[in-house]
Amino acid sequence: MADKITQEDLVLVLSQSASPRLDLKIEVLDQNQKIMETIHGVVTGSMSVSGESEIRRTASLTVQPTITEKLKLTEDSLLWLNKDIRIFIGLYNCRTKQYRYYPLGYYVYTDTSGSYDASSNSLSINCADFMKKLDGTKNGQLGSLLISYPAYKENAETGEVIEYHTIRGAVIETLENLGHITNHRIDDIGEYKAMPEYNEHWKQYREENETWNAIPFDQEFSSGCNVLSILTAFRDLYPNYEMFFDMETNTFICQLKPMCYEDDLYLDNSFLQKVLISESTSVDMTSVRNICEVWGKVIETDFYSEECTYSNHTYSATIAGYKDGYFNGDVIALKVSAANLTGAQININQFGTVPIYNEADDTPLAAEELKPGNVYAFKLKRSRPSQAKLAAKSAANLATNKAGGDKQDVIKAYLLGQWQVHALNVLTNGRKSKKYVTDSDGQEYELYSKEYFQKFYNCQRVDMTIIPNSPFVVEKLGEIPDIKTGSEYENITSDDLAADRAKWENWKNCRLTDHITITTALLPFLDVNKKISYKPSDSDREYQYIISSISHDFSGYTTTITMYRFYPLYETLLNEAGTHKVLSEFSHGVLSKYTHDELAAVISEEEL
Repeated sequence: MADKITQEDLVLVLSQSASPRLDLKIEVLDQNQKIMETIHGVVTGSMSVSGESEIRRTASLTVQPTITEKLKLTEDSLLWLNKDIRIFIGLYNCRTKQYRYYPLGYYVYTDTSGSYDASSNSLSINCADFMKKLDGTKNGQLGSLLISYPAYKENAETGEVIEYHTIRGAVIETLENLGHITNHRIDDIGEYKAMPEYNEHWKQYREENETWNAIPFDQEFSSGCNVLSILTAFRDLYPNYEMFFDMETNTFICQLKPMCYEDDLYLDNSFLQKVLISESTSVDMTSVRNICEVWGKVIETDFYSEECTYSNHTYSATIAGYKDGYFNGDVIALKVSAANLTGAQININQFGTVPIYNEADDTPLAAEELKPGNVYAFKLKRSRPSQAKLAAKSAANLATNKAGGDKQDVIKAYLLGQWQVHALNVLTNGRKSKKYVTDSDGQEYELYSKEYFQKFYNCQRVDMTIIPNSPFVVEKLGEIPDIKTGSEYENITSDDLAADRAKWENWKNCRLTDHITITTALLPFLDVNKKISYKPSDSDREYQYIISSISHDFSGYTTTITMYRFYPLYETLLNEAGTHKVLSEFSHGVLSKYTHDELAAVISEEEL
């Protein structure tokens, strides 16, 4: 739908209240998406849009068409298997005496039937969007093939990596070669730190880390799978991405799900109150979770040593068969002999010291991240300094007359975690419980502290998501875990990536379950992932919501909207300024993300 709704659209909806008049327009398309015929008619039935479903749009319609002679179920019919359709709904404008048509998307038939006689002329259509051409329903089923996507191309003689294959490239290759879809817009899929939505220094990060968007390991798909399953496997290598067909142009889109922080309101409360018919507020108690535990890939290492010493901030080991120095992408596992201090490094076979970094924020490892007696895996990554850093380094080398200033590549050892990738995300209000529990060894832990979860969930990587006024925090509901394992989670290759996924899953569990459903007059221009404002009947003020699903009832001239409460990430607000007592300490860009009431709620909280 259009990014903005015009005043004409709003006036037209309000004018329908007395005597609504609808016209369904169906454009029948050939295999080249050219219009063969246009069918008009009075319509009953419904259409649904869901932002959480692979098949985003579905429709079940009964039409009294103006054309009947070409609608019989024959090979030459407009309803045959090789035809697609584009649907519009028209609202009658009494002033212009014309219909204003709103596009509802492109569809394929999933089931059709026609019934024609002198007293009853009707056409029944069940249809869904073009994802049905990729999931095996209409097309997309793959035969006896083993489909492989290597992570990189290497020199056959030296084994040196020539080119890393990107996730985006694999998606495009799959779409075009297997799905025969050439009309697409595929955004980059990769590490959060390389995305402008999450990192203001994303360009520099991309320069320094050439594998930020690379396929992390070889991908293989067996016979019997379908095109959509391959696409979703690549999409789900990183959380928070979506795939769908655009409603207006039928372009296949792959992008980060919109967070809507800076989006303008699509509809405001004043208009919704004018078209409101009913309201229903509910919380799906069976789906609420406030802890997400992600078990990822069992790490396959290239080299391993149990004989590891620690001295001068360096873990040193000798590994037989590891020759010719460090190689980009090597995964090394070490059984560490002591807890690390800040600035820890590894040194294998005296190839030289390599600093250990966290993958999530590209920072050196903090003290005591590694525990004695545990086995940890590290992935060596060669990064290339950005042009700005090279220029600064070159100037410094010239000034001090240092040798070796032309060496560009830097090797870092990124901590992947223990043998199996494991991370935990906890939704908390951030306050100390002042209650204690004792483990089997008699050690006390403060209830709901980070140390508590590390101990009793046997998980080193624990992140706490702090939202002070959430009704779902562990302090209010107790521990309600959601354990993610197997299937797509086996593609998660490090604790940091698992932590990102756990945070995203926890966000869904504690946001999408807190929703409200309203029924209004028919609003054909609505779409999902749009921000609106609405004042619930049991509240004295309005809130912002994100539309998650829509259902149009053409028989009753109504639209049912399900939307979840828009919660800004309060922890981001607190982190960006070190205190929440003085508004002047926040930048205008930060403050603009929050309403006045939301800021007041944050500031009124006690010190965490």
